[in-house]
Amino acid sequence: MQILNRRQLRDFDYGIFLVTLAVAVIGILMIHSATYEGDGTASTLVKRQIIWALAGLFAMGLGILISQDTLEGLAPFFYGIALLLLAAVLIIGVGKMGERRWLEFGPMRLQPSELAKYAVILILARYLASRKTRLNRPIHLLVPLIMVLVPTALILREPDLGTSIIFVLILLPMLFWAGLRPIYLLLLAAPVISMIIAFNWVGWSVFVALLGWFLYTSRMFISDKLLIFLTSVGMGRMSPFLWNHLKDYQRHRVLAFLNPEKYRFSTGYQLIQSKIAIGSGSAFGKGFLNGTQKNYAFLPEQHTDFIFSVLAEEFGFFGCVVVIGLYLYIITRMLRLAGLVRNRFAGLVIVGIASALFVQMAVNIGVTLGLSPVTGMTLPLLSYGGSSLLVTMGSVGIVLGMSTRRTEY
Repeated sequence: MQILNRRQLRDFDYGIFLVTLAVAVIGILMIHSATYEGDGTASTLVKRQIIWALAGLFAMGLGILISQDTLEGLAPFFYGIALLLLAAVLIIGVGKMGERRWLEFGPMRLQPSELAKYAVILILARYLASRKTRLNRPIHLLVPLIMVLVPTALILREPDLGTSIIFVLILLPMLFWAGLRPIYLLLLAAPVISMIIAFNWVGWSVFVALLGWFLYTSRMFISDKLLIFLTSVGMGRMSPFLWNHLKDYQRHRVLAFLNPEKYRFSTGYQLIQSKIAIGSGSAFGKGFLNGTQKNYAFLPEQHTDFIFSVLAEEFGFFGCVVVIGLYLYIITRMLRLAGLVRNRFAGLVIVGIASALFVQMAVNIGVTLGLSPVTGMTLPLLSYGGSSLLVTMGSVGIVLGMSTRRTEY
């Protein structure tokens, strides 16, 4: 820890700081609206969110003061603690509907998967920043893939499919920033594409043929070609097996996404009500506290997963544009900062944090619009959730701290 000097205070990114606070305040207001019962008092959830926001400010302060060298040195420790907590939640964790996602400490709950996201970012940045790290062949991606897949597998056991997706989507931009050729990024996606389209035999056969032709004509090592091709084919053939081993509610969410009207009285209900709420907001919305979908409790999980629908109903299209603009401001400022810092580790950490924010924002909003299956992923800084708010604000603090040390190697 070190106190910032005058030069560092000058380099401090006040834009990211102020906009982050603004989004957190908007989140508290929207949670108040989503849980408002008409008696003029704040709900218990709002009071808890305010307490978590204050704790988040403290975490942000710690993130600002801790040096990037200290973070790099502690990355393996944070990663190990995250894995231990993820393993513990499978044994003594609590949740609902058979899920185990939280650890209870008296009146407080901690969601280890939120901590794990940023622990993975730190350990990946440390590994990729190493001068000895080479990324010019697929085989060199084995170590970062293992770093990501171990916590992903533990989170899938909770089960929490939505959060596990974030880990994979964080890895790709960090690899790109570390220097991986774009063609390899596309080839990394080949097994996932193969798994998705494997249910259509004709489409999968065409995909495999095109992939084989592309690999045959490329100038990669034969071992790399075989690795990519066999992995893609193997994932495609495993697709029915993986589908059958999903939880019932996970399969129903995918089916409801594909045809919500067919499941309008079960798993498709949330998507339909969300789109009704968003559409009813029109251009300028119905006004704060006046959303009918929210007031009559037609919209489930409105203070967590579907907080964006409450925002859209009460503040309309323009309110949504403003909030999305605030998110994009934070993310683009972070990416600009990643290009300015001289420390390779710091640049990779900033890219990882910006990617995590973007993925969570895009997936959550996509769910409310019916563009993605329901995943249970919160909207960072806006949705109710203490662990998410605390860790997100702490991660923003880390970025702000790196902004003050942008000239350090």
